[in-house]
Amino acid sequence: MLLEALRLKDFRNLRDVELSPHQRFNLFTGQNGQGKTNLLEAIYLLSAVKSFRSQATNRNLIGHGRDQAELFARVDRGGHVRDVGIEIGERGKRITLNGQTVRNVADFFGTLNVVIFGPDDIGVLKGSPSERRRFIDRAIFNARPAYGTEATHFEEVLKNRNALLKEERVDGGLLSIYDDQLVEWGAQILRRRLDFIDHFRPVLKRTFRSIFGDGFEAEIGYQAEWADQDLSTENVEEALRDALSRTRQEERHRGYTLVGPHRDDLRTELDGHDLRAFGSQGQTRAFILAMKIAEITYLEERYRFAPILLLDDVSSELDRERNRQLFAFLRDRAIGQVFITTTHRDHILLEEDLRHYQVVDGEVRDG
Repeated sequence: MLLEALRLKDFRNLRDVELSPHQRFNLFTGQNGQGKTNLLEAIYLLSAVKSFRSQATNRNLIGHGRDQAELFARVDRGGHVRDVGIEIGERGKRITLNGQTVRNVADFFGTLNVVIFGPDDIGVLKGSPSERRRFIDRAIFNARPAYGTEATHFEEVLKNRNALLKEERVDGGLLSIYDDQLVEWGAQILRRRLDFIDHFRPVLKRTFRSIFGDGFEAEIGYQAEWADQDLSTENVEEALRDALSRTRQEERHRGYTLVGPHRDDLRTELDGHDLRAFGSQGQTRAFILAMKIAEITYLEERYRFAPILLLDDVSSELDRERNRQLFAFLRDRAIGQVFITTTHRDHILLEEDLRHYQVVDGEVRDG
């Protein structure tokens, strides 16, 4: 997958940007606050139609004093070239594919796939379970865009069921209907996640060793504390229905749903030790970076395409040796387009297959 052209107009502080990126490495240098991360955010938006930044509204995506932002990319996916566009106004977004308005956003997903790694991702393993669920859901979505629709169905059922549980007198018949829907969509989410972990685990182990050597053994697993049995893709419906039955009285007392994929977590270990409890900051950073690289490798091996990698000032978060190992690994990979931001060119250990840009006050210049 290649981003052949990128045009931005009035997106945050980027007034007028037009780029023809290199098919391998694209480096954006500049001081903080100049617009480097905004460039990566724009590429991410052209993939997911939403920002990776929390609390990003349509209004603050639009340049100051402007009414609209425009984003455009030409994408080559396995020889099939498509033009992708997003117009952002205060009231919403208009998405286009080859110049035609996209009515159903599900039809758009999968046109451009990206994996992003930035300073905020460093905290994924130490943060809340919702952040780790977001990682796995994004990875599945990259492979199966229809997963976004499945997740939306589950969230809608969960919302309705929680609202019913908060009522003073719960309609038992309606609750049973919501139970059936929760089991249907919840089991689908669980099957997708379990299948992903089953195939992702060996890739992560191999990737961690490739980047950081044989000193540690990485492990990852799926954790559903509500289940009274080991989950598999074959038994998730039964396990979920049994758990709903066991917790029915407590759910009515608390007023919300206690079991399901919205309560789950990832288990991460190094040499058999819980990384979140015992891992150093350096080990945690190395592990999450390996997870991101392994996600790309997983997609290459299982689905025969390489998503674009966005690295936002990652080198400042890694020690010198891990930074060296990272760039050695990226150089050795034969395929894959990468966009990198940094405040210091010296951090980026690349000299070949590289296009260098400087970002100053929202302007992007050749470096």
